[in-house]
Amino acid sequence: MHNESDKGEDTGRPSGKKPELGLARGNADPRAGESALAREFAERALAPLINDLRGRSGALEPRRVASAVGMHLEQLAGCLELPEEELQKSPPPEYLEARLEPFAMVIGVVRDVFGGDNNRVRSWLRTTRPELDGQTPLDAMCVPAGIQSVIHFVLNAWLGNAD
Repeated sequence: MHNESDKGEDTGRPSGKKPELGLARGNADPRAGESALAREFAERALAPLINDLRGRSGALEPRRVASAVGMHLEQLAGCLELPEEELQKSPPPEYLEARLEPFAMVIGVVRDVFGGDNNRVRSWLRTTRPELDGQTPLDAMCVPAGIQSVIHFVLNAWLGNAD
């Protein structure tokens, strides 16, 4: 959803207004990133940072997402609680995009913070964070409620709202 005030804005960055970060509302699967805010934010602000995670069809590709976080496809399948075969289907199942969007969002934000340095992104994802109860962001992303904690943490830090 775009409103008239959004037209002409080409900064790729969110406005100074702090967004509501209730990303896991209602009955949505917290892994699926069902929030309209999450989708719009990813599309508008992070799209240029995650284009390489998409295939020719424009869909997120599991192999590319796995590589970006330093995982094998088998590990990503385990993290998503899906059989590896589901990640290899062509065309991919429709629900897969929604399951990969939260990962892409985190990758995009952390890439922006580290100037696109993929080695630093992978290192950050594997470093324990007190804000995530001592878990690494990658471990937290592999738990249904954890992905929302990671998204909340990185968005607040990226927008300058972290404690």
